[in-house]
Amino acid sequence: MHADSQQRKPALLLTTPPRLDNTIGSVEGVRVGVPAAGASSTVPRPQPPDPDRENLNLSRKVTAMSFTKWSAAALLIYLATGPTPSNAQTNDGPSVQIESTSFIVGIGGQGGDGQLFLPNLGTNCVYPFNISGFGAGIQVGLSRISASGPVKNLTKVEDLEGTYSSTQGEATLIAGRGSMSLRNNANNVTLDLASQTTGIGLGISSQGLTIDMPEPPVNAPRVYVLEFGFNKDFVNADSRKALNELMEAWKCRYVKIDVAGHTDTVGKESDNLNLAELRAQAVRNYIAGAGVVPTRIATHVAGESDLQVPTANGIRLRSNRVAIVTIRPM
Repeated sequence: MHADSQQRKPALLLTTPPRLDNTIGSVEGVRVGVPAAGASSTVPRPQPPDPDRENLNLSRKVTAMSFTKWSAAALLIYLATGPTPSNAQTNDGPSVQIESTSFIVGIGGQGGDGQLFLPNLGTNCVYPFNISGFGAGIQVGLSRISASGPVKNLTKVEDLEGTYSSTQGEATLIAGRGSMSLRNNANNVTLDLASQTTGIGLGISSQGLTIDMPEPPVNAPRVYVLEFGFNKDFVNADSRKALNELMEAWKCRYVKIDVAGHTDTVGKESDNLNLAELRAQAVRNYIAGAGVVPTRIATHVAGESDLQVPTANGIRLRSNRVAIVTIRPM
């Protein structure tokens, strides 16, 4: 029978072949059996323990145990309390943050204050307000009650003011848990509040939650005319002053901002169209750079058409080298 027809046993592969001598079963420093002739039978003495290494191993064990201990504790706290509520300002749309500190007996709060955030309009658009009928508890005590959430169907800042009733028929929320939807009795504005309570309870009185925000209507122009130098497209000092006044009045209001670029009649019409576009873009960039959400700003190019002061062709007139900013409702 040929060797190839016999069943082969798998070979044992060793990355480092053992060094054999005349002893029985000798591999590297482990010696089993009778020593070879002339070989020393002295067994290597065990090395004394290294205190630094033992301390390092002990430190690693303690660190691992501490990490496991604190990780487990953190997990228990998370499971008991739930995730941390997000801040009202993190939303892209309008939102409120309200808080009340009051002595409470049963259902019904003494009031507090709050803030309306409008990041959908621009940066730092915040309106303070006062509230009553909020901060209801479930027993006698002093509680710091807080809640936050988005505001829906708000098209004017002044529409936030009013008395709100629950849309769910619920009067009280458990501290730190739950949510409540409230609708303004005078319009369609709703508040979806999530509890951020650090006290004993959260709710509204039987008369509802009332928001008092005496924000007077804007008493400012709705059209701003910005003049430019001849063949210039940068926003000069006088125009910057006018734009700053515009933004102080309208930046955080529910309005759109329309910018139209104009020129006088000197030069080619195509060149004037390009110059008018540059002027409109310069004004738009200034407004957006001041924190107004860019989607609220629209630009138009008029060129030498629709002159502020009608003139013949080829007439240089500063009153026609303008960008006109118009405030429009959203």
